[in-house]
Amino acid sequence: MKTYLKSDWLGIASASLCVVHCLFTPFLIFLATNFSWWHDVSYLFLLISFFAAYEASKHTDNKKALGIIWSSFALLSVCVIFEDDYRILHEISYLASLGLIIGHIYNLRYCKKCNHE
Repeated sequence: MKTYLKSDWLGIASASLCVVHCLFTPFLIFLATNFSWWHDVSYLFLLISFFAAYEASKHTDNKKALGIIWSSFALLSVCVIFEDDYRILHEISYLASLGLIIGHIYNLRYCKKCNHE
């Protein structure tokens, strides 16, 4: 599989798993009292998302896709870092993850059309 495809699929998978992770948070709060490691998983998603965005940036000239990807990544970063201080950021992180998914899908379609290497 070509590198640009791998980075976009990685970005889609990471953002999708991030959404699932966020969806399970309320259930874990209800079921368990000590799951501080659960929030740390969010930082893993940020790291993977950064890598996917960086790799996608190296292999495309699609400014619109990159704008969506990087702005969504920045929003997700703010949400994860300040989520404990502002609970609304948990909900906003869903939009940021969705933005990452949309940006990577848009880039995949663009790269397939122009046949970039």
